[in-house]
Amino acid sequence: MAVQQELSVRNAMTKLIAVLNEVGDDVLSAEKEIIVAMQDLMSIPGLDKIASQSNTKADPGKASTGLLYYDCEYRLVRGMMPAGFAQRPHNHGSWNILSVYRGAMHYRSYRRLDDRGQPYVADLEIAEDRVLGEGDVTVLPAPPHDIHATAGLAPMTVSFLVARQEFGATREQYLPDLKSYYVVDAVTAAT
Repeated sequence: MAVQQELSVRNAMTKLIAVLNEVGDDVLSAEKEIIVAMQDLMSIPGLDKIASQSNTKADPGKASTGLLYYDCEYRLVRGMMPAGFAQRPHNHGSWNILSVYRGAMHYRSYRRLDDRGQPYVADLEIAEDRVLGEGDVTVLPAPPHDIHATAGLAPMTVSFLVARQEFGATREQYLPDLKSYYVVDAVTAAT
């Protein structure tokens, strides 16, 4: 990453982290402030082209992720997904903030209605269902309402995801029409 871009990312993340530290896990209480901070981050040019610490094998035309910022508590992950790449509804086990830097994606999030009392049962309702375009941001609350699905619409969509600490090694993938879920490893959930 070029020195100026690195400083710009660090400054933008510092502003965002200040907001996040104030609200803890209640990210929806500062949704407007978070969106403004994310839009400042997305105004930094060239973040779709710079090298990142890759989490997945970068293969042109395929989905991949890589770290742009990490401070042992917060991380900024750049995702790249081609048109037609779709993730099933899944959770991360924590709140997260998702934005579109370049391109467009379909985004759907869910609220969990059941009390998690029965294994493999999940009664969900749609909380948000929209197309996110360049500059759009969505804030996904903490569990149990951290369930979402995405699908790439543009030839290549570049997204940013901000989260605290690492996601769990396993995730739940949901079958909303069947009111159920199954458990998969995090790598499988990302594909």
